[in-house]
Amino acid sequence: MKAQEGSARHSGRIRVLERSVAEAIAAGEVIDRPAAAVKELIENSLDAGASRIVVELEAGGVDLIRVVDDGQGMLPEELSAAFLPHATSKLTILEDLLHLRTFGFRGEALPSIAAVGRVTVVSRATDKDRAHSLTLDGGEIRGPAVTAGAVGTSITVRDLFHSAPARRAFLRSARTEGAACVRVVAEAALSRPDVGYVVRSQGRLVLSCNPAGSLAATMGSVFGRDVLAGLLEVKLEDEGIEVTGLIGPPESARANRQAMVEMVNGRRIHHRGMTAAIVGAYRGMLPAERFPVSVINLRVDPSLVDVNVHPTKREVRFRDEGRVFQLVQRACWSALQGASPRAISLPAAVPLGTRTSFSQSVSPQFLEFSSGPAEPPFRADAELSLAEAAEWRYLGQAHNRYLLAETRSGLAVVDQHAAHEKVLYQSWLSALVGPAAGGFPAQGLLLPILIESDPGLLADALESGLDLPALGFEVTAFGEQTIRCSAAPAGLRPEAVQASLRELLQIAVEKEAEAGSRTHRLAASLACHSAVRFGDRLTHEQAQALLSDLAGTPGGITCPHGRPAVLLLTAGSLLAAFHRR
Repeated sequence: MKAQEGSARHSGRIRVLERSVAEAIAAGEVIDRPAAAVKELIENSLDAGASRIVVELEAGGVDLIRVVDDGQGMLPEELSAAFLPHATSKLTILEDLLHLRTFGFRGEALPSIAAVGRVTVVSRATDKDRAHSLTLDGGEIRGPAVTAGAVGTSITVRDLFHSAPARRAFLRSARTEGAACVRVVAEAALSRPDVGYVVRSQGRLVLSCNPAGSLAATMGSVFGRDVLAGLLEVKLEDEGIEVTGLIGPPESARANRQAMVEMVNGRRIHHRGMTAAIVGAYRGMLPAERFPVSVINLRVDPSLVDVNVHPTKREVRFRDEGRVFQLVQRACWSALQGASPRAISLPAAVPLGTRTSFSQSVSPQFLEFSSGPAEPPFRADAELSLAEAAEWRYLGQAHNRYLLAETRSGLAVVDQHAAHEKVLYQSWLSALVGPAAGGFPAQGLLLPILIESDPGLLADALESGLDLPALGFEVTAFGEQTIRCSAAPAGLRPEAVQASLRELLQIAVEKEAEAGSRTHRLAASLACHSAVRFGDRLTHEQAQALLSDLAGTPGGITCPHGRPAVLLLTAGSLLAAFHRR
């Protein structure tokens, strides 16, 4: 019987959906989880000129979301209109979309929230002496009615998705949903650090950002105060497009992208191009799978960006995507070049004869940068920098692999290949894309090298834009499956010419790689094949010259492939290791 009823109900005949069903479907596109509701309510508060916003959550926002602001408030007649579909104060005609400077503009947020939750609004306009309340529950509207209230607006949403149990069933745990809500508020705080934010979950304070007007202070509140050390200012303006913000030094990198925030005209967005541009600026400075702390805002004429791409308004399209990528990467790169990188510290060595397990004696913090507030087992006595490397006293070479040097307050262990690779990478990168771009000098080979290659590989690489002469290679086709190389970049090891050229051609023909990524890989490949090897014997003069070159190399302490080039053992850790403190 039930099957017959379902068949009759879905007979394939076209009909207009009931209003409640249509509204629930539309609401699901805008409000897909509690964090989406928090985001929309906060953006409304910011558009209303709020200077302080308080958010309360229960059960991750499912049982309760309350957003209170001190903005301009609403008049009684505006309360009812605000919950009508497509009612907005942000635009009136289609052309207004080309000049948007507000967060909201569609008039979908409040009706969507009311369609899936029980909503109560209390609002008082700035020039009124009393507030009014309005309640919406299942299509029933009560009010507006006179009530007590401060200037501003308070919106309470209870029992979210009570009318959409299927959507509610797909929500994650209260803890996860609550964390997503807090992250939304944190991102709003980073976009508007001049506004104060407070978030309480289950009555417990979980986020507090004072209206200090300082992006750095807000980043400290959101990401932890450890990020405040070494923040670098990003500022670049080019023909009407401005890139501003703060980025962390390489040593503050995290294991995920959650501390990377990109904005356009103050609006938090997700844009793969901007993310790739920021990460690309750190090429050669970060270990693999580490991501920088960054808050970048792109200010651009609203007519050059389309924010009406997706119901969540998180995705945008730029009229000139390539230019945006280049400007963001250049702005971050310029900021990093002025940084003074700090090397990481080793934990204390274990005295001979001490019985302990490897996991107990070696902290993983010396293998990678700390992503939280935890400190190394022994702190450095002084802030050390690779800029001091020219002053280090070279002591000797261990196993033809590591250079040992005396620093101002300890010992340095230098991976000779990684260090030389880091130095050469910067030289290659400057030759490819830097101010002195123009290529490397070629050095003729006594005997040309014949390299077997896949048919058409050379032609495909050249067609992709690979400029081999600018890199110092003189190459011609020599039959269908052979390439003849008669010159190579000066400094490239002769035995490495074949492997280097093969790798360059393969990188050039990768169609999925972005231009910035290809440039990095080209420079990294050439640096790797040109650097001293792990096992080469170095003279005292060669070792000291490498340390001097390292001192003048900008960026972090890693090679282009993410391996640390230098490890420092501080005087404090040495004293502790020998039980002298």
